[in-house]
Amino acid sequence: MSFQDLPDDWPEHPITDPAIFIDVVDLMATVADREAGAIYVLVCYPSGHLAQPCVITELDEQAFGNKAALFEPFTRLTDTLDGCALVVIVARPGRRQTVDSDREWHEAAARVCRDAGMPLLAFAVATPQAIWRMDEIRGQESAIA
Repeated sequence: MSFQDLPDDWPEHPITDPAIFIDVVDLMATVADREAGAIYVLVCYPSGHLAQPCVITELDEQAFGNKAALFEPFTRLTDTLDGCALVVIVARPGRRQTVDSDREWHEAAARVCRDAGMPLLAFAVATPQAIWRMDEIRGQESAIA
């Protein structure tokens, strides 16, 4: 599966729909960002439909040292988009399986969202070789493509 498999009407579906989620991640996380490293924060309406994709590139030591700080500005969007929610994608080079930094990013995003009363709808990792969704509860892969 790849973003080329997305149906023409994919924007009309919640992006967390299991039938399209991995393909949406493939569309959003560019190959260049997977090779260099980036964090995607997809701001969604309460329905799970995409409102605004955002990408943070050129992650420095400060970002890695305080991962939660990267997500905090997005929690202020609840004033603008009532009931908005987030989907987070870690784009990175390296192994085709979950690593400690993936878990740390996931934990930071979940904690910031929880503290703000904002749902974290999904969390995924995209490497040049694979894309998978991490299970919100267990912090483990739930789908690999």
